[in-house]
Amino acid sequence: MKTHSTPNEVRIGDFVLLDGQYQRIRDMRSLGTASVRVLHFAGRPPWIMRKARTVFRPI
Repeated sequence: MKTHSTPNEVRIGDFVLLDGQYQRIRDMRSLGTASVRVLHFAGRPPWIMRKARTVFRPI
């Protein structure tokens, strides 16, 4: 399922569209509020999600 999700709506296992490719979220941390997340991916440095992005959630 493809959605436009905010940082507080993403989950581990979701795929986030970054640089034209979907990257699977392996882990994530909060930066004090639910509106900012640090997302961790395999083979890519952590990325800070501050606003809504295109997300694919496997069904």
